[in-house]
Parts: sequence; structure tokens; C-alpha cells
Amino acid sequence: MILERIKRKIDPGMYIVPQTTPIIYFGNYDAAKACTVSLNPSNKEFVDNTKKLLDEKKAERLCSRKMLKRADNDELNDDEARTVLRYCTDYFKLRPLKAWFEPFNYFIERYGNYSYYKDTCVHLDLVQWATYEKWNNVPMSIKQKHLTNDLPVLKYLLNKDFEIMFLNGTTVVENVRECLNITFKERSTVFKNANDVDTKLVIYHGEYNKMKVIGWNIYLQSAAAGGYENKSILCDIIKKNT
Repeated sequence: MILERIKRKIDPGMYIVPQTTPIIYFGNYDAAKACTVSLNPSNKEFVDNTKKLLDEKKAERLCSRKMLKRADNDELNDDEARTVLRYCTDYFKLRPLKAWFEPFNYFIERYGNYSYYKDTCVHLDLVQWATYEKWNNVPMSIKQKHLTNDLPVLKYLLNKDFEIMFLNGTTVVENVRECLNITFKERSTVFKNANDVDTKLVIYHGEYNKMKVIGWNIYLQSAAAGGYENKSILCDIIKKNT
């Protein structure tokens, strides 16, 4: 299933970043004991701020179709698909998108001694394609097509005996709740950050395939902007309430 998913050509009507390949997972899936789940990969995994495809010598991050010398409407062969998957596995040994992953890695290390960099956590997405528009800006009809195509892959990957799944932010929680049909219990409390500012914190508890699922409404990357102390406070409150 995984190789067949990677081999698919790019559908020109699906808002997919040109010359890219699907990111099945970020990190060492086989070794991981935990997973984080989000919506779909950032276009910044493949392009710079001008939306130009990253030069492969500078990127050293993921395998683009340019690296494979393949057009968007080409299907990949088995060897090419394995190369793409190898880059996915080695992602955190190359040049990960630290602005997004570092705050999450800080959280999972403090929460349960999991780490992307130590191969104990892997990141998954509802949809494996990077879109050139943010997920919220993709038309609903296109989102539904992506979910129909890619949810079976996520569900297949979640058959692994993970200990826990982490969901970061309200949008992720709501989308994962709907797509995976998870029933959550909610607990509300207050996140008083390092500047003594109160913010409502909602913590979600659920289960999927006997795996513990924990989510929260505050976006970690926003909390991280307040520095080390904010990240510590938020993690400790969530941990205390789960």
C-alpha cells in the first residue's frame, strides 16, 4: 500500500505543490513508540519563501520529483518510491523544518521522553501531499478528495502498536476527531503563561485502536514564541491533566 501511494502522479487540480512527492511520514516509523498527527505537510518542506523549489544541495530534506527527474504526470517506479520513503525515514537526520518541529519535539520530550530525533516518535498527516495553499484555504471539495485518497494510508499506519498520539491545536483536533471518528472527553483549565496572562486551555482525551490520544486547543508553535518558560508551563499543565 505504501509504495503504491508514493508512486501516484500529481493531479493538477488538487492544489499540490508541483514537482513534489508525498510525505508518508516524518521520521523512523518502524522504531517509533508515539506519533503526532496533523493535517498535511507544509509547502515549505519543498519550496522557499518565493515558492521556488528548493535546490537539492541546500534542501537535503525530502526527495522531490526534480531529484528523480520525473514530471508531475509521471508515476514513479518501485525503486524511486523506496528512495522517497528513505528520505521520509531519514527526515530528522537531514534538515527538518525546525520552526514547526522543535516546539513539538520539546513538548513530547517533556511529556513522555519521546523524541523525533531519537526515533521514538514519528509525525503523520491526514493527507500526505503538500499543498501550495494552507489547508484552511483549500476548497472543501478538494479537501474531501484528498481525504478520500489519503485517509486509508493514515489508518493503515495507525494500525501500529503506538503508545500515544498527540494532536496540536483546535483545527487538528477537530479534523482528526471527524476523520478517525474519535470520541473525546474534554477538560477545560487555564494556561497562565510566563507573563501571567490567562488563556483558556481545553485538553482532549480519547482512544484510537487502543492507543491513548491527547490533544489541546493552544497551538504549540504560538506558545513557543513566548520562550522556554511558556513551553514548559503549557506542557506541565497538559501532562498534569492527562
